[in-house]
Amino acid sequence: MSVFKLLDRSERLFWNALAALQFAVRRRKMPRGLSVLGPVGLGGAGVLEIGDSVTIVSKSRFNRAGINHPTQLVVGASGKLSIGDNVGISGASIFCVENIAIGNNVLVGVNCNIFDTDFHAVDYLDRRHGRGTLSAPIVIEDDVWLCANVTVLKGVRIGARSVIAAGSVVTSDIPPNCLAGGVPCKVIRSLAPAHAASIE
Repeated sequence: MSVFKLLDRSERLFWNALAALQFAVRRRKMPRGLSVLGPVGLGGAGVLEIGDSVTIVSKSRFNRAGINHPTQLVVGASGKLSIGDNVGISGASIFCVENIAIGNNVLVGVNCNIFDTDFHAVDYLDRRHGRGTLSAPIVIEDDVWLCANVTVLKGVRIGARSVIAAGSVVTSDIPPNCLAGGVPCKVIRSLAPAHAASIE
């Protein structure tokens, strides 16, 4: 084994061991088959459920598309964040105060944001007094691909197998089997499933 391969393997083992420690300290069950490449921020006292064989990448060395910051998974005290099986996440910020459900086989591209809250009220007086902040659940169905730098905002459902183009801001529901993009995100065209029979 070459020195570089040995260093790579050692780093992967280190980050996975650190993730296991983070989960243990927070008294959370370590997901089966979780692969962590780089530091991951775990925050909040809410419910975090992660499925099998999830990969979380937080260093550009492991994703050459370029990661701006480590992945953040933050769940408020009354929130629930569920992530399905075989999900890939690269340098994303996921902030949940109510409910975010991410299905199976979802790809969350580099530097994506998924927020089920506005963080602050639109009205300036409400902002001054820390009131009036809106939140609503998010659902991202199976086999969705969020390309780089996508932002998904509160109250959105993205249908199964849809692709959201890079840099989009999703403010309303996107149906299944489509390519959507833009600010705000709109359907561009339908994506006919290549394996329609197997989907049924």
